[in-house]
Amino acid sequence: MKVIETRDAQLMAKLGYVMQEKHKEMYPDFFKPYDEKAILHYFQEIFKNPKQQVFLWMDDQQESEQIAAYLWLEEEAVAETVYRYGYTRLYLHHILIMPAYQGKGLSKELLAFADNFAKEHGISQLELHYWSDNERAKKVYQQLGYEVYTEVAYKQL
Repeated sequence: MKVIETRDAQLMAKLGYVMQEKHKEMYPDFFKPYDEKAILHYFQEIFKNPKQQVFLWMDDQQESEQIAAYLWLEEEAVAETVYRYGYTRLYLHHILIMPAYQGKGLSKELLAFADNFAKEHGISQLELHYWSDNERAKKVYQQLGYEVYTEVAYKQL
């Protein structure tokens, strides 16, 4: 595998299908149907911020390189408030392993990449969120030292 950075909004709009469909499958009343044009516009805006970065894992063992996974990171300053200290975090927006590459240890590789990225940029805290029904993700994150420090609950009326 080789890792490359991309700022290709069109590519991210196409890859967004896999992420959006998974979310819609898990939470159909919460997530909208896939809309390539809307996601394209969204990533065009995202990529105006140099602190937003997307890295692709390319399978260079295939005849034509294929995208195996991507990791969307953001270096973000969380402001201090009267109640808590401010800090800088590396926020992991998306971790996507393409279906053909799932179960091959890539999520651990992507998360190790995020750890190294944070260290290289002097960031001591990584944060991400995951959906409560995503037991597979929860298990991987716990194995790699992530701890839950907040939970969000909702009530549908």
